[in-house]
Amino acid sequence: MTRTATPTGSVRTLVARHPVPSLIAIMLAVAFALLTPPTLAGWAPEPFLLATVVFAQLVPAVLVTAAADGRAGVRDLVRRIFRWRVHPAWYAVAFLALPAAALLVAFAFGVELGTPVLVAYLAQLAVLPLVNLWEETAVMGVLQARLTASRGPVIAAVVTGLVFGLYHLPLQLGQPVGDIALSMAVILVVAVLMRFVAGWLYAGTGGSILLVAGLHATFNAVNGSGLPPATAPALVAVWALGLFAFGRLSRRA
Repeated sequence: MTRTATPTGSVRTLVARHPVPSLIAIMLAVAFALLTPPTLAGWAPEPFLLATVVFAQLVPAVLVTAAADGRAGVRDLVRRIFRWRVHPAWYAVAFLALPAAALLVAFAFGVELGTPVLVAYLAQLAVLPLVNLWEETAVMGVLQARLTASRGPVIAAVVTGLVFGLYHLPLQLGQPVGDIALSMAVILVVAVLMRFVAGWLYAGTGGSILLVAGLHATFNAVNGSGLPPATAPALVAVWALGLFAFGRLSRRA
C-alpha cells in the first residue's frame, strides 16, 4: 500500500532540501507583511520590528534548522548562540574596535560626541540580548553559515548582506522614489561590508553568534552616535585598517 505524503510532510521535505532559499523567502515575506502596514500608516515601528525579529528571523531559523538537520542541528545552533569562550582579543574586535574608530574619526574631524556615544553604546548593549542575538541567530547562525559552507565566504557575505539590506525596504516606504533608491543603495552596500566582517569574526571565534551579535550592536550604536555622514568613508577606513592590523598580528601569534 502506497502512503500518500501529507502537506506538512511535503513542505518539510522541500525546506530540508532547500534550506537557504526557504529561509530567505520566509524571512522576507514575513518581514514585509509585518513592517509595510505600520510604515504606511505612520505608526511607531519598534513593536513591529521586535515582532519581525521573532517571527521573521528566529522562529523560521529554528524551524528550517530542524527540518534540515533535526534535533541535533537545533542543539548545535543553540550552542553557537551562547558560545562565549573565545580569545579576549575577539571581544575587543566585536565590542570595541568600531566605537574606538568612531571616536578617533570624531576627534580628527573636530566632532563633539561625548555623552551621545556612550548612551547609544550602553543602550545597544542593553538591546543585544533582546534583539541582536536573535537576529544573528538567523542571519549569521543559519543563513550566512550555510551559504559559507556551500558557496564560500564571499558569496555568503554578498547574498546575506543583500537579504539583510532588503529588510529595510518596508521602512523606507512613503518617501519619494529617488530617496528610497538612494537610501537602499547605501544600506545594501553597508550591509554587504558588514557581513564580510561578521563572517570573518564568526570564523575566527569558532562560530560564536554571540560575538557577531556584539558587533551588530556596536555598529548600531555608532550609527546612532551623531557622526556626520561625510565622515563615513574615514570611519570605514580607520576601522578596516584596525581589523587588518589585528588580522596580521593574530597570524603571527
